[in-house]
Amino acid sequence: MGKKGSGVIKQILKEHFNGFWALHAQRFPVDYRDDIEETVIKTIRCGTKDLGYARYECLGCEGEPSPKFVCFTCKSR
Repeated sequence: MGKKGSGVIKQILKEHFNGFWALHAQRFPVDYRDDIEETVIKTIRCGTKDLGYARYECLGCEGEPSPKFVCFTCKSR
């Protein structure tokens, strides 16, 4: 089992969803198809800089502080 936050599901969706969807979208009710695609796209973009991020940096630290970027999530389950 992968560690939390390893992104295995996201990687599988990135690599295989388009091909799966092209072959099998018609198996899903028409009313659900847009929602399914939207949810998968949200999942792929979740936690990336695409959705924005907060930048944290210690201005009081000596030397050259490295900024820390915390990406926003999609707020979806």
